[in-house]
Amino acid sequence: MIRFIDEEGIIEPVNAVGKVADIVKQYGAKAAVTSFSNHLFREILSRYGGKKLAAVTGGIDNDIYGIEYEGKKLIAYQSPVGAPAAVMATEEALCCGVESVVAFGICGALSSVPERTFVVPTSAYRDEGTSGHYAAQSDYIELKGASKLAAALSRYGLKTVSGPDWCTDAMYRETRTRISEMKALGCISVDMECAALQAACSYRKKNFYTFFITADSLAGEEWEPNYILDISLEPLDSVGVAAAVRFASEL
Repeated sequence: MIRFIDEEGIIEPVNAVGKVADIVKQYGAKAAVTSFSNHLFREILSRYGGKKLAAVTGGIDNDIYGIEYEGKKLIAYQSPVGAPAAVMATEEALCCGVESVVAFGICGALSSVPERTFVVPTSAYRDEGTSGHYAAQSDYIELKGASKLAAALSRYGLKTVSGPDWCTDAMYRETRTRISEMKALGCISVDMECAALQAACSYRKKNFYTFFITADSLAGEEWEPNYILDISLEPLDSVGVAAAVRFASEL
């Protein structure tokens, strides 16, 4: 693995954002909410009156919206799926004055997660490449905001389960052998971004919080798809969106 070097990048995200950063900073939001799925992001915008503030046209095209919850201004942006692009979008959002990022998304279950229960990862096994450019080599990265987030979700009356997550770049290479290895290490879920997003936020000295709803299960002998194959909004999705926005407003 390439060794981590704590050195300024030749191309900094502010170069991509440019004047957009000043536009969004004038809005005054200190926390951002992001999601990966189209239907989840549409729910955020429709429920909380998303107003387009600016468009970032750097490494990826990314619209930045302003939303409000009980008088608190937040920004919202959609994260692409996959660690490299998700980190690029978040790097650009961080240039716009926010101190905290709350990400709500979907994951695969590696254990028997009870119904109507959210997954709060406490650490992530680094099976992706992006985090290595932001943090020194290690098997796991700690999800620093896990306990604070889990406590808040419990306060909202929501059920959660916490534990290590397997973060991988290659969804279609989740083999039976690899899944068994991750389960043996205690991983309860699998996603594609959280290790890299935590590493990037920590490197930029920002706060990162994330939680998931399970979209499918790899806990048994056979893959069990859930609503990931259905674009219709499920009630628990809507609850998760509300919890993410409420939590961000409290930061």
